[in-house]
Amino acid sequence: FGFSYGSELGATWATLFPGTVRAAVLDGAADPTATSLDQGLAQAKGFEQQLSAFLAQCSADELCAFHNAGNAEDAFEQLMIDIDENPLTVSSDRTPVTQGVAYTAVAQAMYSDYYWPDLEKALSDAQSGNGSGLLKLYDDYYQRGPNGTYDNLLEAFIAISCLDDNGDETVDDVEAQIPKFEAIAPRLGRFFAIGYNCALWPVKSTTKQPMMNIGSSPIVVVGTTGDAATPLESSRKMAAALSDGRLIIATEDQHTGYGTSDCVTD
Repeated sequence: FGFSYGSELGATWATLFPGTVRAAVLDGAADPTATSLDQGLAQAKGFEQQLSAFLAQCSADELCAFHNAGNAEDAFEQLMIDIDENPLTVSSDRTPVTQGVAYTAVAQAMYSDYYWPDLEKALSDAQSGNGSGLLKLYDDYYQRGPNGTYDNLLEAFIAISCLDDNGDETVDDVEAQIPKFEAIAPRLGRFFAIGYNCALWPVKSTTKQPMMNIGSSPIVVVGTTGDAATPLESSRKMAAALSDGRLIIATEDQHTGYGTSDCVTD
């Protein structure tokens, strides 16, 4: 059973050792044929779509803390400009809430609509100069514990991802892609485009195993309609690449679908 990046691990295993897999489930599956640029653009589009859905829902609901007289969209864009010009200080011993911190907080909330009420309040508070809610979501993204220590999951993921596919190899190459990201995701595109980690990574990626007609046994793929991190189209492409793939679609606004309904769980 592989969630998210675990779907790539599972698909790779089933490609290399198909005789060892009786059955498998890949939930929130990545496109096995995508390059790092393809995946980045797909994620930017997915997160942008979820942010648009969040803001539209907030505009339509007078009880939304970030309602802004029915125009949450314009209020959000203005707030991001304001934060960029005047970052919010939460405490002297913590990072200020810059635009980058704010966008990271928003990205964290787009993984599941479970976080949307928290984001509503955090954005509303930020309009009043209180960045603590955004900082909390930012800390959740980086898995900061109550004692100030951090899990190393994201560091490990960067190392693993860069070894899988370095993608662009120079800072200039990365920046040349910015217009593509902004075209597909007007609000979040630049935030997703400017990632220099793999371009500057000291070890080059290994040759990826081609993954088509994967496995020799039934493999279930679960995709959710509102998955920002691994959009449904990615899961569709995974299912199509399997020799015996079975796609289950969950109508949910979250990343991965296991546990969201009896249908998916069964």
